Amino acid sequence: MNALLAGVGWLDLSATATLAGGLAYASLVAEPSAAGARALRAAVMLLVLALLGEFILTTLRMREVAGIGAGAVLVELPATRWGRLWIVRALGLAVLAAALGARRPRWPLLAALGAVWLLARSFQGHAGAHGPLAAVIDWLHLLAGSAWLGSLVQLALGRDDPTARDALRVRALATGALALVVPAGIYAAFLHVPSLERLFDTPYGRALLAKLAVVVALLGLGALNHFRHVPALVDGRAEAAGKLRRTVRVEVALGVAVLLLSALLGVLPMPHEFQP
Repeated sequence: MNALLAGVGWLDLSATATLAGGLAYASLVAEPSAAGARALRAAVMLLVLALLGEFILTTLRMREVAGIGAGAVLVELPATRWGRLWIVRALGLAVLAAALGARRPRWPLLAALGAVWLLARSFQGHAGAHGPLAAVIDWLHLLAGSAWLGSLVQLALGRDDPTARDALRVRALATGALALVVPAGIYAAFLHVPSLERLFDTPYGRALLAKLAVVVALLGLGALNHFRHVPALVDGRAEAAGKLRRTVRVEVALGVAVLLLSALLGVLPMPHEFQP
């Protein structure tokens, strides 16, 4: 069951980052390419599947733990914090899908709606159990990470090589996102893993270490783009655009790995709950 939940969680996170980050890109950088627009629509469809999968698997788990029938679970689940926030997320996705389907989407409005929509996910997860402050910090972490990764996806899907203008705007967006991701991530790490020993002797702690290792690699590639490839593109060097796009694609792949580890963290027992 945990493996299925992690898989659905990874699908959810990947589609969430693609959608919310893609909307930020469309609002702050440039109109999505044809492939980028298709990615946004695909993200909506994947989120529908992910939300259904989460509801079904959570229903099955609740039925197993509580020992009650499926009908009773379906009555009880919407009354829980998780169930209420699931409904909010589903309704929010419907609003986003409708607005995205307009002939001329209003990208700034969509980006703002997407940012607010992410709040429900943060309050629904582990962070929400620690209170509003933890949930808001998790939201900032999710919002910034989605803006970063989703913008990279859009840049990688562009019909042509990235222009200097687009690259500079994505660099500014990534820099702002990084300023939120790092402190919010540090806060979350100390919140969930209160001691150094728990970082090494629990599955949650080891998965968090693996995630941090991939994030460090991702930051290294981001620095390469920031200080070398983007300035070279601005200077008009012929090979710069191709190098930037290749590096961005590797960044996206590493970002997907980060999301997979994040989904795994979402189903592993918290360090204070772990019994070896």
